[in-house]
Amino acid sequence: MTRKSSPRHRKKKRFNAASIPVLAPKTLKKGRRKHNSARKVTRRRQSASFPKLRARSWGLSHYFAFLLLLGSIVALAFLFTDNRFDIAAVEIRDNDYIDAGQIQRQASLAGANIFTIDPRHVTMRLATVMPQIKETHVSLGLPNRAVILVAARKPVLIYGHGNQTQWVDEEGRIFPAAEAQSDLPLLIDEDGSASIDGIHLEPAIWQAIQQITATIPGLNEFHYRDIYGLFFISPEGWRVYLGDGEKMQNKLAMWQTLRQQLLQENRAVKVVDLRYDRAYIQ
Repeated sequence: MTRKSSPRHRKKKRFNAASIPVLAPKTLKKGRRKHNSARKVTRRRQSASFPKLRARSWGLSHYFAFLLLLGSIVALAFLFTDNRFDIAAVEIRDNDYIDAGQIQRQASLAGANIFTIDPRHVTMRLATVMPQIKETHVSLGLPNRAVILVAARKPVLIYGHGNQTQWVDEEGRIFPAAEAQSDLPLLIDEDGSASIDGIHLEPAIWQAIQQITATIPGLNEFHYRDIYGLFFISPEGWRVYLGDGEKMQNKLAMWQTLRQQLLQENRAVKVVDLRYDRAYIQ
């Protein structure tokens, strides 16, 4: 049976048990030194941070900067909200045939604050929604002045497809016609194949028409169909097929020779096919 130690013995044991500082007194001194040094470093850091906080306190220059910022905000609010800077009217210049009211509506400048207008966006919008405009320049003037310089496309050909009549400029761009013009050549696109994408005319077609009108004065009406290419109706009522725009000068020279020969022979002719190297007559 194990004998329990008396309280006297337990007390004695606790008294006789040596603590770590007693066994190693230098460690206690080192621990105290480290603790004291850590406290000193912390106090130094805190004391060093107080001047920074004091340095950050507002001075006269800070108040002046704040007032300047506040004044700028008030001034901007005034400029963006004052009705005196709203565009009252838009002036359209250098416009040949396009409806000025339509340009003003599409530009959407009337009533807009002059400081919220980006001329580049206005130019892009007009070029997108109004293909008859080739180039524009938007200039703004205080307090509420807006001027749009318009360079309209010059029509060189009338393009007819279905029930629509449009114009074509020298670059082959198809755009809405503004009025009837009988002095321009007419191209009737019978199946819609003369246009590349519904916006541009096939370049070879326009070049061929230019060559034909320069060689045969008075011929102003042309037709186009995918199976025949470009063709026209002669004064005699003959259908003259020319195909694509290649070798057009040779085809026109052949046509003039054949026409004189057929008229002399007084032949009944319906079609003169010049699409190939050799002519076919029906």
